[in-house]
Amino acid sequence: METRDMVIQQVVVQGDLLAKLETMQNMDGSFSIKKMYLHLIPRHPKVPWKILTLQGNIHPRVKFILWLVVQNRLATMDRLQMIDIQAPMPCVFCHGGIETHANLFFECPVTRALWLRLLTWLGHIRNRGDATHELQWVCSMAKRKSGLGAITSCAYAMAVYVMWRERNLLRFQKSSYDEDRVSREIAVHIHIRGQNLRKWCKPLSLLSSHP
Repeated sequence: METRDMVIQQVVVQGDLLAKLETMQNMDGSFSIKKMYLHLIPRHPKVPWKILTLQGNIHPRVKFILWLVVQNRLATMDRLQMIDIQAPMPCVFCHGGIETHANLFFECPVTRALWLRLLTWLGHIRNRGDATHELQWVCSMAKRKSGLGAITSCAYAMAVYVMWRERNLLRFQKSSYDEDRVSREIAVHIHIRGQNLRKWCKPLSLLSSHP
């Protein structure tokens, strides 16, 4: 009863408190902390990319950028312009279009070439779609229990991570972009991550050392 009285006094539980508390009781009428906790948890709609961001074999640093990418939260130039931050708008890879999320992942000819190169390396012969379609396809691969599905998820995560890093180096440090170097880096990362993963062994053995 002390717990019940304490909850009644909390302003975070709004509406008809007594009615809500009745739904938080066990069969014997005692108060259920578990039911109260579940009641207070915000309810959000399921997102299709959850399965991708929960992949356990993606490096945490890479996964953080991936998490921002799937939510379109990266500070691309079109987003910065919306909050009145003035900066050069052209894509630093192709110099042809405005830098947007879709352009960067992977509708720009340069970033698209890297993604297609990785897909070919993994043995995926398919028609490439826009940024949204590619994310949906990768999420469908992440749902598979096969090693290739997990490897494809890791390759996508590494691709978006590396392209964002290279974008920053090009924009802020005036560096140069080398597709061979980047594709080799991604391949080496995948081979290292998969060394001790049984499901990855056979698919990796069928791949060349790098794209």
